[in-house]
Amino acid sequence: MGIREKIKNAKANVWLADELTDEERKAAEFIASIAFSIQQQRRALNLTQKEFADMLGVSQAMVSQWENGEENFTAVTLVKISSALGLALCNPISA
Repeated sequence: MGIREKIKNAKANVWLADELTDEERKAAEFIASIAFSIQQQRRALNLTQKEFADMLGVSQAMVSQWENGEENFTAVTLVKISSALGLALCNPISA
């Protein structure tokens, strides 16, 4: 069962992280960290999602997915985003 299915099927009275493996939890935290950084930097540059999407040649909906943590980024996508926003690529979560 994938992470999205685990989230969907999590019992209301069980903490979500209890249903995830350590690896899945770290991945979710990392994606959330990336999503937050993208949104914060885009806003700091006074760019709308549409303007940022146009810069990268993607849809506004894709930018929304990035910022909501709904996208599993490829390395190429991360490089494009970080270059456009002037962000450094690093993994803030220790292995």
